[in-house]
Amino acid sequence: MEEQFSAGGVVMRVKNGSVEVLLIKDRFGHWTWPKGHIDPGETPPDAAIREINEETGLTSLDVVEEIGVQGYCFNAGNRDIQKRVHIFLVEARGEETIVVQRSEIEKAKWFPYKAAVGKIEYKGSRVILEKGIRIFREKHKI
Repeated sequence: MEEQFSAGGVVMRVKNGSVEVLLIKDRFGHWTWPKGHIDPGETPPDAAIREINEETGLTSLDVVEEIGVQGYCFNAGNRDIQKRVHIFLVEARGEETIVVQRSEIEKAKWFPYKAAVGKIEYKGSRVILEKGIRIFREKHKI
């Protein structure tokens, strides 16, 4: 079985004393976080930052820590693929404007953290998001 590796980020910020989570609506119509393939020679945290930047245009980003690895299998033509996605908690600084990469995603939007939990759809993603929110809120004492 072929293996593929990706990285992504649960992007959060503090705005007006509240925690917000950036979610993207992917090309399949599901709310999730920015993610994509790790390029040769690239570290997973660097790939997560690059993918967030490419998909949303955000540049003022800091990796806080890795919060999970999602694994799943899929079939691409006649190949079975085992995918592993490293998910990082990423803090956005400042008030940058989101610029959506239309070739990859439908839209991107900041949500209050409780609303973000209700929007996430992929299996196992809610647990990772909740862990990221808990770490972020503890870090900022919110």
